[in-house]
Amino acid sequence: MDGPRPPLRPTYARQRPPRPDVRPRSVWVLSSLLVLVGVAGALVSAILLADAIDHGDEDVVPFAVAGLVMAALQIASGVGLFVGVRWGRTGALLICAASILLVVAPVLGDAEFGPGQWFGVVFYGSMLFALTSENVHRWTSGD
Repeated sequence: MDGPRPPLRPTYARQRPPRPDVRPRSVWVLSSLLVLVGVAGALVSAILLADAIDHGDEDVVPFAVAGLVMAALQIASGVGLFVGVRWGRTGALLICAASILLVVAPVLGDAEFGPGQWFGVVFYGSMLFALTSENVHRWTSGD
């Protein structure tokens, strides 16, 4: 090269809010709920899968496997949120949004919207609301 080199451009990191010294109570509650509901979903899906395999009901197997995957992602998100990593909060937000869509989806057909569906929408909607709080955002160092 013959001439002077062009100056290097510095890369600036985005400022992140300071992480609290103590884990917020909302993170305890959210991560506990995510893990408990995920474990319950994994148990129900495993029982459903075993029953479908025993009785040769091949139409149910993909739904049971999808339930197991969703439960595993929910447990992982709960643990990630508890630890304070960004993917834990992001995963929890995505899982809660997907759960609301899965609860509401049958209504688009001819299914009735019963008390169980209302509970699912309210539960996961309140989880979404709590996951967007400032305490949770600071604990996971923002994203």
